[in-house]
Amino acid sequence: MNSFSSSIPVKTRITIAPGAEYGPAKRWPADRFRSVMDQLSAKHDIDWFLVGTAAERPIAKEILSKTFCGHVENKIGETSLAELIKLLQTCDLLLTNDTGTMHLADVLGIPTVAIFGSTDPTLTGLQGPHHRILQHPVSCSPCFLRECPIDFRCMLGVAPEDVVKAIEEQLAL
Repeated sequence: MNSFSSSIPVKTRITIAPGAEYGPAKRWPADRFRSVMDQLSAKHDIDWFLVGTAAERPIAKEILSKTFCGHVENKIGETSLAELIKLLQTCDLLLTNDTGTMHLADVLGIPTVAIFGSTDPTLTGLQGPHHRILQHPVSCSPCFLRECPIDFRCMLGVAPEDVVKAIEEQLAL
Protein backbone atom coordinates (compact mmCIF):
# COMPACT_ATOMS: atom_id res chain seq x y z
CA MET A 1 0.00 0.00 0.00
CA ASN A 2 1.10 3.52 -0.62
CA SER A 3 2.20 5.10 2.66
CA PHE A 4 3.60 8.41 1.44
CA SER A 5 2.44 11.84 2.52
CA SER A 6 -0.62 13.02 0.61
CA SER A 7 1.38 16.04 -0.60
CA ILE A 8 3.62 13.77 -2.69
CA PRO A 9 1.89 12.46 -5.83
CA VAL A 10 2.02 8.67 -5.88
CA LYS A 11 0.95 6.44 -8.73
CA THR A 12 -1.73 3.87 -8.11
CA ARG A 13 -0.36 0.34 -8.41
CA ILE A 14 -2.70 -2.37 -9.68
CA THR A 15 -1.76 -6.01 -10.12
CA ILE A 16 -3.71 -8.19 -12.56
CA ALA A 17 -3.88 -11.98 -12.37
CA PRO A 18 -5.60 -12.76 -15.71
CA GLY A 19 -5.17 -16.53 -15.69
CA ALA A 20 -6.74 -19.39 -13.79
CA GLU A 21 -5.08 -22.75 -13.43
CA TYR A 22 -8.38 -24.65 -13.30
CA GLY A 23 -9.26 -23.83 -16.89
CA PRO A 24 -10.61 -21.29 -19.37
CA ALA A 25 -14.12 -21.28 -17.85
CA LYS A 26 -12.65 -19.30 -14.93
CA ARG A 27 -10.82 -16.78 -17.14
CA TRP A 28 -12.34 -13.44 -18.05
CA PRO A 29 -11.19 -12.68 -21.63
CA ALA A 30 -7.81 -10.98 -22.05
CA ASP A 31 -9.26 -8.22 -24.24
CA ARG A 32 -11.54 -7.24 -21.36
CA PHE A 33 -8.64 -6.91 -18.94
CA ARG A 34 -6.98 -4.75 -21.59
CA SER A 35 -10.12 -2.61 -21.91
CA VAL A 36 -10.09 -1.99 -18.15
CA MET A 37 -6.43 -1.01 -18.31
CA ASP A 38 -7.08 1.38 -21.20
CA GLN A 39 -10.11 2.99 -19.57
CA LEU A 40 -8.45 3.52 -16.20
CA SER A 41 -5.12 4.66 -17.65
CA ALA A 42 -6.92 7.31 -19.69
CA LYS A 43 -8.18 8.88 -16.44
CA HIS A 44 -5.64 7.94 -13.75
CA ASP A 45 -1.88 7.57 -13.28
CA ILE A 46 -1.49 3.81 -12.80
CA ASP A 47 1.39 1.36 -12.78
CA TRP A 48 0.14 -2.07 -13.89
CA PHE A 49 1.69 -5.46 -13.05
CA LEU A 50 0.66 -8.72 -14.71
CA VAL A 51 1.24 -11.89 -12.67
CA GLY A 52 0.67 -15.57 -13.23
CA THR A 53 2.36 -18.82 -14.11
CA ALA A 54 4.61 -19.44 -17.10
CA ALA A 55 1.74 -21.35 -18.75
CA GLU A 56 -0.26 -18.09 -18.75
CA ARG A 57 2.24 -16.15 -20.86
CA PRO A 58 -0.04 -16.28 -23.94
CA ILE A 59 -2.68 -14.35 -21.95
CA ALA A 60 -0.15 -11.59 -21.24
CA LYS A 61 0.87 -11.55 -24.88
CA GLU A 62 -2.77 -11.01 -25.87
CA ILE A 63 -3.25 -8.26 -23.27
CA LEU A 64 -0.09 -6.48 -24.44
CA SER A 65 -0.59 -7.06 -28.18
CA LYS A 66 -1.48 -3.41 -28.84
CA THR A 67 0.37 -0.23 -27.96
CA PHE A 68 -0.41 0.81 -24.41
CA CYS A 69 -0.27 4.41 -23.19
CA GLY A 70 0.38 3.49 -19.55
CA HIS A 71 3.13 1.70 -17.67
CA VAL A 72 2.89 -2.08 -17.39
CA GLU A 73 5.34 -4.70 -16.16
CA ASN A 74 4.75 -8.24 -17.34
CA LYS A 75 5.80 -10.51 -14.46
CA ILE A 76 3.88 -13.56 -15.70
CA GLY A 77 6.06 -16.63 -15.25
CA GLU A 78 8.81 -14.57 -13.60
CA THR A 79 7.98 -14.51 -9.88
CA SER A 80 8.49 -16.95 -7.08
CA LEU A 81 5.83 -17.14 -4.39
CA ALA A 82 7.95 -14.89 -2.14
CA GLU A 83 8.37 -12.35 -4.97
CA LEU A 84 4.64 -12.42 -5.70
CA ILE A 85 3.91 -11.71 -2.03
CA LYS A 86 6.32 -8.76 -2.05
CA LEU A 87 4.76 -7.39 -5.24
CA LEU A 88 1.21 -7.71 -3.90
CA GLN A 89 2.23 -5.95 -0.69
CA THR A 90 3.31 -2.91 -2.72
CA CYS A 91 0.09 -2.72 -4.73
CA ASP A 92 -3.10 -0.84 -4.02
CA LEU A 93 -5.42 -3.44 -5.57
CA LEU A 94 -5.55 -6.83 -7.26
CA LEU A 95 -7.82 -7.43 -10.27
CA THR A 96 -8.23 -11.14 -10.77
CA ASN A 97 -10.28 -14.14 -11.72
CA ASP A 98 -11.00 -16.81 -9.07
CA THR A 99 -7.34 -17.73 -8.53
CA GLY A 100 -4.82 -18.73 -5.91
CA THR A 101 -3.40 -15.20 -6.18
CA MET A 102 -6.84 -13.92 -5.15
CA HIS A 103 -6.68 -15.98 -1.96
CA LEU A 104 -3.13 -14.81 -1.30
CA ALA A 105 -4.22 -11.17 -1.62
CA ASP A 106 -7.09 -11.90 0.77
CA VAL A 107 -4.67 -13.22 3.40
CA LEU A 108 -2.42 -10.18 2.85
CA GLY A 109 -5.35 -7.75 3.18
CA ILE A 110 -4.93 -6.39 -0.36
CA PRO A 111 -8.15 -4.88 -1.75
CA THR A 112 -9.36 -7.09 -4.56
CA VAL A 113 -11.81 -7.00 -7.43
CA ALA A 114 -12.50 -10.61 -8.42
CA ILE A 115 -14.45 -11.83 -11.45
CA PHE A 116 -16.37 -15.08 -11.06
CA GLY A 117 -18.06 -17.20 -13.72
CA SER A 118 -18.11 -20.98 -13.48
CA THR A 119 -17.39 -21.11 -9.75
CA ASP A 120 -19.36 -20.06 -6.70
CA PRO A 121 -18.06 -17.05 -4.75
CA THR A 122 -19.97 -18.20 -1.67
CA LEU A 123 -17.71 -21.26 -1.63
CA THR A 124 -14.39 -19.88 -2.86
CA GLY A 125 -14.83 -16.12 -2.74
CA LEU A 126 -13.41 -13.39 -0.59
CA GLN A 127 -14.67 -11.99 2.68
CA GLY A 128 -14.63 -8.42 3.90
CA PRO A 129 -15.44 -4.90 2.78
CA HIS A 130 -12.14 -4.36 0.98
CA HIS A 131 -13.07 -6.90 -1.69
CA ARG A 132 -15.55 -6.78 -4.56
CA ILE A 133 -16.86 -9.82 -6.39
CA LEU A 134 -18.32 -9.31 -9.85
CA GLN A 135 -20.46 -12.04 -11.32
CA HIS A 136 -23.11 -12.09 -14.02
CA PRO A 137 -25.92 -14.34 -12.81
CA VAL A 138 -26.96 -16.96 -15.34
CA SER A 139 -28.98 -20.15 -14.95
CA CYS A 140 -26.05 -22.44 -15.72
CA SER A 141 -23.66 -20.97 -13.14
CA PRO A 142 -22.03 -22.19 -11.07
CA CYS A 143 -21.27 -25.17 -13.26
CA PHE A 144 -17.73 -25.81 -11.98
CA LEU A 145 -16.66 -26.91 -15.47
CA ARG A 146 -13.15 -26.29 -16.78
CA GLU A 147 -14.45 -25.26 -20.21
CA CYS A 148 -17.77 -23.71 -21.13
CA PRO A 149 -19.79 -26.07 -23.35
CA ILE A 150 -22.10 -23.27 -24.54
CA ASP A 151 -21.51 -19.52 -24.91
CA PHE A 152 -19.46 -18.33 -21.89
CA ARG A 153 -22.33 -16.02 -20.89
CA CYS A 154 -21.33 -15.94 -17.22
CA MET A 155 -18.00 -14.27 -17.96
CA LEU A 156 -19.03 -12.28 -21.03
CA GLY A 157 -21.83 -10.76 -18.98
CA VAL A 158 -19.29 -8.95 -16.79
CA ALA A 159 -18.65 -5.68 -18.64
CA PRO A 160 -15.29 -3.90 -18.50
CA GLU A 161 -17.14 -0.73 -17.46
CA ASP A 162 -18.50 -2.53 -14.38
CA VAL A 163 -14.98 -3.60 -13.46
CA VAL A 164 -13.66 -0.05 -13.94
CA LYS A 165 -16.43 1.26 -11.68
CA ALA A 166 -15.66 -1.36 -9.01
CA ILE A 167 -11.95 -0.51 -9.07
CA GLU A 168 -12.60 3.21 -8.87
CA GLU A 169 -14.98 2.68 -5.94
CA GLN A 170 -12.52 0.41 -4.12
CA LEU A 171 -9.68 2.88 -4.52
CA ALA A 172 -11.86 6.02 -4.46
CA LEU A 173 -9.98 7.27 -7.53
